[in-house]
Amino acid sequence: MIPSLPSGRIVLMFLLFALLFGTGQFHRVSISVLAPELTAELFLGTPALGGISAIYFLCGALMQIPIGMCLDRFGTRRTVPVLLAIASSGTYLFATADTIHGLMAGRALMGMGFASSMIAAFIVFSRWVPPEKFATTSSRIIALGSVGGLLATDPLAFAVNWYGWRLPIMAVCLMTIAMLVLIVITVRDAPPGHRPLEGKPTSLADNLAGLWSVMKNRQMRYILIMGFATFGPGMVLLGLWGGPFLADVHGLDAIDRGHLLLGMALMGPLGLIAIGPLDRYFNSRKKVVIISAIGMALGFAFLAIAGHLSLWLVGPVLLWTMFAQAYYVTLHGHCRALFRAAMAGRAATLVNLVAVAGIAVMQMASGLLMEAFPNPIDISDIMGYRLTFGATALIITICTACYARADDVAVRPTLE
Repeated sequence: MIPSLPSGRIVLMFLLFALLFGTGQFHRVSISVLAPELTAELFLGTPALGGISAIYFLCGALMQIPIGMCLDRFGTRRTVPVLLAIASSGTYLFATADTIHGLMAGRALMGMGFASSMIAAFIVFSRWVPPEKFATTSSRIIALGSVGGLLATDPLAFAVNWYGWRLPIMAVCLMTIAMLVLIVITVRDAPPGHRPLEGKPTSLADNLAGLWSVMKNRQMRYILIMGFATFGPGMVLLGLWGGPFLADVHGLDAIDRGHLLLGMALMGPLGLIAIGPLDRYFNSRKKVVIISAIGMALGFAFLAIAGHLSLWLVGPVLLWTMFAQAYYVTLHGHCRALFRAAMAGRAATLVNLVAVAGIAVMQMASGLLMEAFPNPIDISDIMGYRLTFGATALIITICTACYARADDVAVRPTLE
């Protein structure tokens, strides 16, 4: 039974973790706005820009398992400030860099520091809120934090236009330091009266044994397969090929593309708000994940088959596809329900590792498909987009079919 909770502290922690997640989202997408300035000032080429962007995700993926171990061993309150110290150091290094090596090192440290901001929130609130409200609370944190990704578009471009690119990044560095201090003061790993975690790892050997136990769990294998198709499809569409698709196939200029892409970005947090509470309605996490994933696969299938039709048809499908991807919070709820609290960090970060790897694999694979159908005028022929969207739909479908074999976990206890 959850003890009486100090609501003021919960609200403060909620806002802090939303800000933490939002700052990580800001860094994820900021390079697209900063690229012209970095190119002009430091004479960077396209491969260099690609490397600066990719190293953030690579280092984030590599840190997932070590951070999961630290979250279980030392708790969120002690682990996250250390990560934010690394992130703020990287942000400062990036803001003051004069060479590509400085930029790469800064982005690497930022990727490490913000690698598991979402998972840290999941771990804390799995102890502070009742289990049946976990997905709802988590989805609201991610929805609010998603504003950070929006701030890395037009608002960042406006700030860069007025103040240059270094000052806005330095402001984010100072904000990161402030978050570090506030988390130390405000965040607690568990509410008053919460029993100490049973099975908490006391050594590296215990940590590794627990990680192996998580990986051996048969149900976890289905979770990981589904995890591969959580973030990757959305990043293929919104983060990589959505803009070129609208330009090459539908002839939209930069302003019109920007309006539609902004709408697609807004669908993510709206989907989280709408889909997050559905596990309580259905009393099933598995059903929510499957229905949402199938909805997203159908969106990609439509784009593959009929993406060349009127934008009045294609536009709503693009918006729907981004809306439907919000099932990843419910999938984490399913994962959390499989393991005791002392192993939650390792389990959640393992899912996150697979999800981030899915981004890299799908983006690289889609690049090869697009490259197979070059266009002398545009980025790619329409067949390249069709194959890319069709392959993404197929990946989601296969992962969902495998996940369908997993055992469901009721959200509300069943009365006998």
